[in-house]
Amino acid sequence: MTSNTESKVQYALCFHCDLLSELPDITNHHKAICPRCHTRLARASLHMKRDTLIYSICALIMLILACSFIFIHIRVVGNTNNLNLLEISTLLLEDHYISLMFLFVLFVLSLPILSLSIQIIVCSNLPLSKFRKRDLMILYDKLSHWSMPEIFMAGVLVSFVKLTNYGDIGIDQAFWAFCLFIIFQLKSTLEFSSRKIWNEIATFNFVNSKLLPGKIGIKQNIRLCLCCHAILPALQRHCPRCKQKGKLRENDKIQWTMALLITSLILYIPANLYGIMNTIFLGSASSSTIIDGVIYMWQEGDYPVALVIFTASIIIPVLKILALSWLCCFVLFKHQKKQRDCIKMSRLYKMVEFIGRWSMIDIFVVAVISTLIRNGELISVYPDIGVIYFAAVVIITMIASHQYDPRLIWDKH
Repeated sequence: MTSNTESKVQYALCFHCDLLSELPDITNHHKAICPRCHTRLARASLHMKRDTLIYSICALIMLILACSFIFIHIRVVGNTNNLNLLEISTLLLEDHYISLMFLFVLFVLSLPILSLSIQIIVCSNLPLSKFRKRDLMILYDKLSHWSMPEIFMAGVLVSFVKLTNYGDIGIDQAFWAFCLFIIFQLKSTLEFSSRKIWNEIATFNFVNSKLLPGKIGIKQNIRLCLCCHAILPALQRHCPRCKQKGKLRENDKIQWTMALLITSLILYIPANLYGIMNTIFLGSASSSTIIDGVIYMWQEGDYPVALVIFTASIIIPVLKILALSWLCCFVLFKHQKKQRDCIKMSRLYKMVEFIGRWSMIDIFVVAVISTLIRNGELISVYPDIGVIYFAAVVIITMIASHQYDPRLIWDKH
């Protein structure tokens, strides 16, 4: 067993490069960085629970206000259409676009509410058992990456430029409430420390041997729990803290990543060939693809919007597929790895993780425009089949990046 003095020392096993580090006493609002791959290991906040609680409650209040009033309105040929956030899902459901409605409700409303609720519960003084707190933290770890209200807002701003071609667009009270919701939600996520909550549930160290900072975990016969980041013996399959199953290296995840990339590449073809929006004007229907929208915006002189759509919908999905393929090839075929190459690959993976969600902008643009422009046979806009294919590409590539184990980059260094 470890001694009392050693058990008080805080360690962190980097989930990107597997380097074991001894954490110093981190002062308020400072963070500890892995010296090998520069990944953030821990962040300190003296009043983490209080600040997270305040920002989370404020975010939920703003979201309730944003859903209670008119979000945006547009005046088309003498008719004014008002749009409430909840009406987006209702109108999409009435038109039988269940998949698009599900994506909007899940990523923009349900998951942010669930994540904020978990933060409030675990940071408050509720009489919660360690087992219930553990289950909530496992759920938070699996779902927090899929919250996308800020991407929806970016899609709304892009929609404004497109909607000016149909009529006069205006914003209402709920728009500003939703902006405040995004700010408070991002602030609460930054303040929240999963490591601190997990350490309250149980100790982080379940290894009986002495830990050696500065050496990688695989050479010390220890491994990291990818759920709660506890340090475990290499051969221990189940984590005593979160009860999740794991192993020393997830080598089969490379195969899963490559399989998902091939699937997304196949779906990317119909996503660009089929239309994503169907416009009915004076009884005649016309379908437009993603590239048609980019060309239209460019011809209209809206160059920044055209570049945003082209980057988010064309460049990012392609680059993400190529980048993840490169990362898989680096692990499989690169036998002599230099540190600078590993650092480059690690940075590439972090970039892929960050930008992958932003391709959802075009999905939210279609959802907003199709629910606002509804004037019967005069002019109406409806989602087309291509938007489902494109959403599948974005979601599958996000799953592929989560399946990838970045520690494999450093193993042969």
